Amino acid sequence: MITFGSLFAGIGGFDLGFERAGMVCKWQVEIDDYATRVLEKHWPGVHRERDIRSCGKHNLERVDVICGGFPCQDISYAGLGAGLDGERSGLFYEAIRVVRELQPKVVVLENVAALLTRGLDRVLGTLASIGFDAEWHCIPAAYVGAPHIRDRIFILGHTEMQQWESKPSGKGFTPNSNCEGLEK
Repeated sequence: MITFGSLFAGIGGFDLGFERAGMVCKWQVEIDDYATRVLEKHWPGVHRERDIRSCGKHNLERVDVICGGFPCQDISYAGLGAGLDGERSGLFYEAIRVVRELQPKVVVLENVAALLTRGLDRVLGTLASIGFDAEWHCIPAAYVGAPHIRDRIFILGHTEMQQWESKPSGKGFTPNSNCEGLEK
């Protein structure tokens, strides 16, 4: 049984997908009141914490995978461009602290495609500094059937010394794509 914990859980998008893939959610961290009520409804028996800044090995169980879509407001082109130095998007470093303390085998992160030019180098460098190799892919929402583009970057960090083989699906998706259609 593969276990996971969800940082910046929102209303449980990663959680639902991971559970459908056969994984078991052990905990969720979400500060938003509305999103927390949604999580409580769909995952009533799951341990939940509110603020990532007060989480770590003292109150979160060790899991195989940690996932999360850290805040994008300072990274998005619609924002002021503070990037990972911003108050909200800077919470990425709190996520890294939790990862460092809990030492999962895999980390899955998501954010807006603007991260490619507003901090991906720092994200990858930080992951490497705590022992994770990483692969990343930029995926437009339209690629999975949504009626809009909304490019998102997904980063898969892993501790195993192996290459993750990418298998093209025939829909034009290529590893580490540059998010064609990314508007600046």
